[in-house]
Amino acid sequence: MIWWLENPTRARTERQGVANLAERVAWLKGVRWHLSNGAALAVDFEIEHDGDSVPLTMTYAEFHPNSPPIVLPRDGSRLSNHQYGAGGNLCLEYRADNWETSITGAMMIESAHRLIAGERDVEGPELPSAHAVSLGQSVRGSYFRFLLTRQMEERLKAIAPGQSFEIGIAEKYYADTFTVTIIETDGVTDGRAWPAGIRETTKRGQAIRLPEGTAMPAATQAGIADLLGALGLGALREAALAASGEMDLVLASATETAHFYAYDAGQKRVFGRSRLLKVATSDRLPDDYSLLAGKSVGIVGCGSLGSKLAAMLARAGVRMFTLVDDDVFFAENLVRNELGAAAAGVHKADAVRSRLIEIAGTIDVTVRRVALGGQESADSTDSVMSALRACDLIIDATADAHCFNFCAAVAKESLKPLVWGEVFAGGIGGLVARVRSGHEPEPQAARNQINAWCNAHGVPAPLAGLAAPYEAATGSARPLVADDAEVSIIAGHLARLATDVLTLPEDSAFTAPAYAIGLRKAWIFSQPFETWPIELAGSAPWKAEQDPASVADSLALLRELLPSAFDGHDQPSE
Repeated sequence: MIWWLENPTRARTERQGVANLAERVAWLKGVRWHLSNGAALAVDFEIEHDGDSVPLTMTYAEFHPNSPPIVLPRDGSRLSNHQYGAGGNLCLEYRADNWETSITGAMMIESAHRLIAGERDVEGPELPSAHAVSLGQSVRGSYFRFLLTRQMEERLKAIAPGQSFEIGIAEKYYADTFTVTIIETDGVTDGRAWPAGIRETTKRGQAIRLPEGTAMPAATQAGIADLLGALGLGALREAALAASGEMDLVLASATETAHFYAYDAGQKRVFGRSRLLKVATSDRLPDDYSLLAGKSVGIVGCGSLGSKLAAMLARAGVRMFTLVDDDVFFAENLVRNELGAAAAGVHKADAVRSRLIEIAGTIDVTVRRVALGGQESADSTDSVMSALRACDLIIDATADAHCFNFCAAVAKESLKPLVWGEVFAGGIGGLVARVRSGHEPEPQAARNQINAWCNAHGVPAPLAGLAAPYEAATGSARPLVADDAEVSIIAGHLARLATDVLTLPEDSAFTAPAYAIGLRKAWIFSQPFETWPIELAGSAPWKAEQDPASVADSLALLRELLPSAFDGHDQPSE
């Protein structure tokens, strides 16, 4: 809908406001209203200052009065330093970042007058700029970018002025952007710049610490060659003047660092300067999350819930994983999975491993393509259980009772905490739970209590079924199916339980060990996001210490089974 047809009262108010301004001031002339392209309401006007007449056009935005009009020179000229390029719109006092619907077109015209008069009054004070440009705005037209860490910047500035030395550079091409960074200086290497799953090109370059007072050159062949010649670097100067060939040159001064490049494009050698991106070093995670790098997590089930959970924990700082899943990823799984289309036909555990490397880079991931609780050899099952026992936390993301039995057995035997969860059938909500020895009952008892709680509400509990765990029957012919957002919400709650267990093993930010989270009005949930805490009875340690009599029985059994291993060595000496 055209705004001025939908809101004619505002349109008349705008016209009257400009007319009143023209009657009140002498500098506003030539007001003429018209419709521009797309039936946009526009007004031509002229601002007179010191005998000059500046022709301007103000065009009201499609979403006016919720967005500001555009004011630009009618002759396409560059009028001001506060302007988006030659012929571009003026950057006035009222802009998208401070716009309010109470601002009128007359106020915009007055602001344009203050800008033009202020810049043309030579003896007056310089007009302040409120034009702040974000990093993204500054580089959105630059497809060659130079990533510089604070540590690397300090290394470059520590070099003696005028000195040139060889460096190692890594370059990647991703999302139509070339990004380069330094990975080696003066023989000291930082290894790969990006995770192994990302294709990078490594090459040699030169870095030079500029003497004080030396300006950065123009990003041209002549500009770079002239600088190298002035510094007495003849061999590099000849390389710059060559008719072809790649070149990477990093120049560092006391105030800035820049990357210059050359490459062959057809019959032409192109020179340029990458846009600098300084890498922030601030920590964006809670302080206690630093512990997670030293923790290992075993995740059984790399499907929709498990894949998202693994990615969240990697982003939180976990760097050691054991992933267990025998299933293969298909395109149909894309609707609610952390993995992308490239993973089709790959074992889910392998694909999740690649995804974790893509997220975190250096990471230790053990993959087991085994169906824990399925038809596997006893050796395979025992081996997987041994791998899980070595983890600091075990997570069951399968919603499979058989698999839970094995995870629970490992947790109880090793006294390791166990976290599990599931998305309720149809995505109406989900369940998350955790148990720790000495704080909650042992896993099987805890699961039984939770299932009893779920079934005690007089309505069948929507626990996930084995055949279609994300679907539930409805009154219509179409099943109710969980979507990606619903799975992600439960995965997020499960990840928070996991990080809580790892960072606060003897304490907890959660008042209950288990929660039922509602995402639809169904079952016991009266509305979305309704949460029910589930209390569990029992907190005794899961295993009692062996008493001396039990130890003696164990030794006696061992002697019976392996008599030759003892060979009398277990008898007291004469």
